[in-house]
Amino acid sequence: MNVKVKMPHLGKSKNGNHVTREILLSVIGTTISILLTFGTADLIERNQRKTEGREVAMMVIHDIDLYAETFRNDAEESAKNHDLAMYVLEHIDSIEKIPYDTIQAVIDYLYYVEGNEYRIDENIEKTFQSNQEIWKSIDAPSFIDEARAFFHNRRLTFQMLNTSPHFRKPVNQEEIRQLFATAVKTGKDVDWYGFLRKKLQDENVLLYIRFHDNRQNDLNATADNYQDMSNRCKFIMNITDEELQAFVDKRKRTGEKLTDKKLVGQWTTQSEEPQIFEFNSDHTFKQLVERRFPSSAFHGRLKVIYTYSGRWEIKEDSLYRYFNAGCDVKIDRSSITYSPEKRDNVEQVLKQYEEAAASMVEQSKKQPLETKVRAAAIDRSGNKVELTDPEDMPNARNSYLIRKK
Repeated sequence: MNVKVKMPHLGKSKNGNHVTREILLSVIGTTISILLTFGTADLIERNQRKTEGREVAMMVIHDIDLYAETFRNDAEESAKNHDLAMYVLEHIDSIEKIPYDTIQAVIDYLYYVEGNEYRIDENIEKTFQSNQEIWKSIDAPSFIDEARAFFHNRRLTFQMLNTSPHFRKPVNQEEIRQLFATAVKTGKDVDWYGFLRKKLQDENVLLYIRFHDNRQNDLNATADNYQDMSNRCKFIMNITDEELQAFVDKRKRTGEKLTDKKLVGQWTTQSEEPQIFEFNSDHTFKQLVERRFPSSAFHGRLKVIYTYSGRWEIKEDSLYRYFNAGCDVKIDRSSITYSPEKRDNVEQVLKQYEEAAASMVEQSKKQPLETKVRAAAIDRSGNKVELTDPEDMPNARNSYLIRKK
C-alpha cells in the first residue's frame, strides 16, 4: 500500500509576500544602520565644531579681559607715581630728605625706555581672523562683529597711545647715559637727587605731569570700553564668568601634578641673580635671594644675600609659602676689587650697605607675616617646577625652578 506523506513547507510561503517582507526589512535595517552610523558621526562632528567655536570665543573674550585689566592697572600705577611726583615737587627744596625709592619711582615715571611702548600680542587675533571655518563653528554673527570691532579698536588705540604727546615720557635714554658717564668719569655715584631736582624744572617734564588727568581719562575710558565689549560677548555666547575662568585655568595647566614628595629638595632659578629654595620634608623651607650691586667706587659687584624662612604646603594645584617674620642678610665682598687709594671710599660705601642691611633686618621683623600662593606643576623628569603668578598680580608671569643635583 502506498502511503503518501505530506512534507511541511519549511521556509516556503504560500505566496511571495513573506519573502518580500524579509527583503524589505533587511534593506530597511541596513539603511537605518547606515543612517545611524553616518548620522552619529555627523552629530559628533557638529558638536565638536560647536565646542571648538565656543573655546575660540572664550579665548577672544579672555584676550579682551586681559587688555581691559592692563589699561586699568596702568592707570592705577600712573596715579601712584603721579602722586609721588607731586610730593617731590612740593618738597623740592628738601629733596635730599626724601627716600631713595621715591626718587627712583619718580624717575621711572618720567623715563622713556625704547622698546617699552604699548605692544599688541596678535596670536589670538590671528587665530580668529585667519580661518573663516572658525566663524562657522561659532555660528553667532553678532559675536563675530563684536570681536572684529575689538581687534580694530585695539589697533587704533595702541597707535594713539604710542604717538600721542600726552603719553610720551620726557626723559630719554641719552640723558640717563650721560648721567652714568659723568659718574664714571668723576668716580662718584650717580646723583639721582640732583638729576631729578633739575628735571623737575624742565618745561617738558612739568607739561607731562600736567597731562596726567588726560592720560588717566584715556586709560580708564579704554578699560571701560573693553570691559563692555567683553560683557556683550559673554551675553551673546551665553558664557558665564565661572565657565570662562574654568577654561582659562584649564589652558594654563601644564606639566604634571606637584606632590610633597616630588618637591622636597633644593631648587634654583636660572638667572643672573639666582635664588635658591630648600623645601624640607617637615614642610619648612629656606629661600636665599642674591642681589648684586655695582658702584663707581669698586670693580665688580657687591653680593648681598637675603635668607628667608617659613613653612610650605601644597593645596590642589597651588604651592603655599608662609613666611616667618624677619630675615637674615649677608654681605659678600669676594667679587669686588679696588685700588689701594680708593680703600677709604670703598669702606665708606660698604658701611652704608651694612647699615642699610641692618636696618632692613630690623624692619622685616615688624612686617606682617606674608603668604605667597602660586599655581605649581612639575615636568615629567621631576627636575623642573613651573610656578604661575595669580592673574590679578601686577606683571604676572611664569617662573621656573631647576632641581639642584
